Order: sequence, then C-alpha cells, then structure tokens
Amino acid sequence: MSVRADAETLRNIPIFRDCEAVPLQVMAFAAERQTFAPGETLISEGTRAKAAYFILQGNATLKQGTKAIGLAEPGAFLGELAMIGNTQYSLTAVAESPVSTARIDRALFLRVVSEYPEFGDAVMKALSEKLGTSVRELDGVRNLFNRSRSFTQL
Repeated sequence: MSVRADAETLRNIPIFRDCEAVPLQVMAFAAERQTFAPGETLISEGTRAKAAYFILQGNATLKQGTKAIGLAEPGAFLGELAMIGNTQYSLTAVAESPVSTARIDRALFLRVVSEYPEFGDAVMKALSEKLGTSVRELDGVRNLFNRSRSFTQL
C-alpha cells in the first residue's frame, strides 16, 4: 500500500478521524511493520505500553486474564490509549493467524504531536469525546443500580 492509502486507513480509527492528512502520512511512513506468527503475543496485559499496533492483516484473540473477550481483525488499533497515556496494557492480544501490523511507538506518536500541534489537538478532542461517552454510560448504569432493589430484598 502507499503511504497515502495507509494514512487514509489510519483515519478510520476513531481517534484519528478528524486529523489532517500530513501527520497521518508521517506516522504511516515511519511506523514499523511487524509480523506475528500464530500463538505469538502482540501486547501483554499489565506491561508498560511502548507502542500501539494497527492490524493490517490477520486476527488476534483479545484476553483479560485467561478469558477470551474478543477478536481483533484488520483495522483494529490495539493499545493506543495505554501508549498515549504511558500506562499498562489492559489486555493481551495473541495472534490467531499470521498477523501483520503497523507498530506506532510512543516516541513516534509524541514527535508527530510536537511537530503538528493540530494533530495533537484533534486526538485529544477525540479522546475527550470518548471519555465523555464512557462517563455518560457509567452514569446510566449507576442510575439503574440506584433504582434497583436492595440485594437483601431479593
């Protein structure tokens, strides 16, 4: 694929949806291509996030602890929040089939943010919207919980 096509593919990721083409092209160009054989781990729950992985081909099982919680397919972006926040991965991803990724490390991401401040602004806006949605969903759950009967009344 061309750098422009890769950049447009990155734009499909919600946090990059409103970003300009040039910083996405820089990131697509500089991202390291990495492959994983079936059974290899892409990211491990509880380890410090040094990079995020954009799945180009193949599938990976997503796990929390030993429990499978989903399947990541081409177009999935794994570990981006942990990478941006410099925290630990909250899940493990294991290749189910041969997996090809674009690895975007934290240093690359921060360099693009520093050289293209509007890119950083767009990403932070998208993350803020995502956080707002999560808070609203949690408020809804809290309201349901508050209206429910006491466990002792069941």
